[in-house]
Amino acid sequence: MDRFQGKVVIVTGGSRGIGLAACQSFALEGARVVIASIHEERGQKAVDKLKEMGAEAVFTQTDVTQQDQVERLTIDTLERFGDIHVLVNNAAVHGKASFWEESEDLWERMFKVNIMGTVLPSQSVVKNTMKYKGGAIVHVASKAGVVGEPGHAAYSSSKGAILALTRAMAIELAPYGIRVNAISPGPVYTEMFTDNVTREEDRKRIAESAPLGRIGLPEDIARGILFLASNDSDWCTGQSLSVDGGLSILK
Repeated sequence: MDRFQGKVVIVTGGSRGIGLAACQSFALEGARVVIASIHEERGQKAVDKLKEMGAEAVFTQTDVTQQDQVERLTIDTLERFGDIHVLVNNAAVHGKASFWEESEDLWERMFKVNIMGTVLPSQSVVKNTMKYKGGAIVHVASKAGVVGEPGHAAYSSSKGAILALTRAMAIELAPYGIRVNAISPGPVYTEMFTDNVTREEDRKRIAESAPLGRIGLPEDIARGILFLASNDSDWCTGQSLSVDGGLSILK
């Protein structure tokens, strides 16, 4: 399929995991991909992978919590490609502890990266592209923002805030033809997951607890992101798509 032939797509946190899988999927469907990541070496390697696939791809080192860097990302992309059709806000951090032990620093980090790291790129892209009347923004939230999870209060709160942000942005940007949706992944085999769930028996338990009987893959989430970013979801805005093997429907 070529749903994104010639389209310009920015993916924050696109150098690994879900972000990289999304970049590769967009590239396979003809997109010109801008990978934004704070990690320069990893970002350059990700661009090299996309170029090996025959894609047009660039890397821009970006800390999504820094407004000047986010503005540079937007302006550089517009100067190079002339437009931005899709923004995927994927950059995020995770932290876990018992609620009563979660420090103020942890809460501030979760909200600075996960919330402001979604708000700032969105504001920058919207300000510079709303005159074109169109486009799609996809926020990567989490199952943790949909249902309660022990040991993740700060992270869950930040991802729940992204779902509220999605609805608010969708209403305000609809007159400009900009659709805003979110995807809420369950546990997915990424470095973030394996760093936090280190024991194989715990991974097996999580897989067995899912109605569909496995832990997700980055490609599972990428397919959902592409759906929300494409014309296939053209009459869909302000929504959250749960891609979690059925975990969020359990009692």
